[in-house]
Amino acid sequence: MTLLSMECAVCGVSAPLTCTRCRLVRYCNGEHQKQHWPKHKRCCKPFREEQDPALGRYLAATQDIQAKQIIFVEEPLVVGPKWFLTEGEKSATIVPCVGCFTPCRLGKHQCRNCHWPVCSVGCAHESLECSILSLGNAPGAKSDVRGQHDYFRHDALLVLKCLLLQRSQPERWKALLEMQSHEEERLGTELQLEAEQRIVSYLQQRFLRRLKSNTNKQNVLSDYEPELLHRLCGIIETNYMVIELATGVELSGLFRQACMMEHACQPNCYFQFDATTHRIAVRAGCDIKKGDHLKITYTNILWGTQMRQHHLRMTKHFSCRCPRCEDPTEYGSYVSAMRCLGDVSKTCDGLQLPVEPLNEQTQWKCDTCPMLVDAAYVTEVQTHMTEEVERLLAGSPTASEVELLLARLSQLLHPNHFHMFNLKHTLIQLYGHEPGLELVTLTDLQLGRKLRLCEELRNVCHRLDPHSIKLAIYVSVILIEIAHTLEEKARRLPAEAKLQLELAQSHLQQAEEVLEKVQDSVAGKKLNDRLQLDQFELDKLMLANNHSQTQTAV
Repeated sequence: MTLLSMECAVCGVSAPLTCTRCRLVRYCNGEHQKQHWPKHKRCCKPFREEQDPALGRYLAATQDIQAKQIIFVEEPLVVGPKWFLTEGEKSATIVPCVGCFTPCRLGKHQCRNCHWPVCSVGCAHESLECSILSLGNAPGAKSDVRGQHDYFRHDALLVLKCLLLQRSQPERWKALLEMQSHEEERLGTELQLEAEQRIVSYLQQRFLRRLKSNTNKQNVLSDYEPELLHRLCGIIETNYMVIELATGVELSGLFRQACMMEHACQPNCYFQFDATTHRIAVRAGCDIKKGDHLKITYTNILWGTQMRQHHLRMTKHFSCRCPRCEDPTEYGSYVSAMRCLGDVSKTCDGLQLPVEPLNEQTQWKCDTCPMLVDAAYVTEVQTHMTEEVERLLAGSPTASEVELLLARLSQLLHPNHFHMFNLKHTLIQLYGHEPGLELVTLTDLQLGRKLRLCEELRNVCHRLDPHSIKLAIYVSVILIEIAHTLEEKARRLPAEAKLQLELAQSHLQQAEEVLEKVQDSVAGKKLNDRLQLDQFELDKLMLANNHSQTQTAV
């Protein structure tokens, strides 16, 4: 995906020069750049870096910024393979090429020097990196898969790439070391122990210690001690951003400015990546006022407060104190709320909410009766339900299976609880698509239920993310399913067909606008392709309906 125009801002011809300050506009020559500056300076780099004792470094707008406007474009300091691998990825036979990250089969092609997997015999990677990796005793192409996976640990390459900046690009190395690492907070934690086993010991034993005994390469790196490697692991874990390629491959990148953007559970910015250069373009997700902080989200916006806080403390070493986290109802969405957990023989319609949402050990109090519940009990109940929901959704559940679990959980959870949300979002895609539950076969009651579920989900999304910055995929799916339902209502109610089809068209147009934010993702592209087909089919329906009405009038 290309993020910026390649044409000169003055004359419109193909332009090789870029504004070095903001990298947002191009020029064919220096004269045109000077000519354009009086106009461009008003929007060039519309933010500044600030420092705060609690927040650390952050970015603040120096002028009003309109929604969708690109705020800045930035080159990555370093890009490497995915930082955290799933269990399936750890044993997969398809791995990223060490040179270009293209998916390739383990054992098919190898770099002729270091013998790491490459996509083709002609693909080369950075020579300094190759020289370090060539110090290891790589297994042969025909060796067992387990042995190859134990040796070719692609998730450790990001630390090596960072380490090599001290020799290859000192300025980037300096900027990298200025980034937050949370070294003290990580001491003795599971994250540090895992990094020791997965990264530090591996790189030291397989490659780096051999630098000292290799007379030709002793001066390649000045520092590669375990302490530095752990610091780099901390920097990566605290700051890395996921870059998704068109192939579906996920990379990890570090960006000096983008990584300064502070966290909020209701962000005002989003970002997109150029698939070729890996540059990041940060855009305003809504209108931003002068002085506002530029904010993104570091965690899952659909999780409840306790889950978000726990995730941030474990991975980013801070607690969020944004307005959503301080509000027990989470902007009236109630995505953490539970039904009253009092005596089951009594009927209380109240909701169990955290007394102090920012305190992980807080008690949960019913908003109607005096019932108090300890955090440990709530956590136990939530954990059990998480396992049930994840187990069901990991397979290919039927609508009846989802309905059954929804009915069970509804005895304990608020209808908007994030577990209920995920089940309902799955259900609206099953009603109308599951064999035997196609739209034309649904009863009026089922069709009405699908529409009500869509509206409930849409309301939750609007409360949590009013500008669809982080929930673009979820919101687009909801809008598309509403449109499908309205089309079916138009078929069943000919007298209302024109109105229903126009409403469906409006919802698809809204979905198209929302999807602009995720056009650089595989999921976003797939959904957009589906949307284009839906719009084409709807246009045909509207033409047929207009023709029918014309014939009736005649």
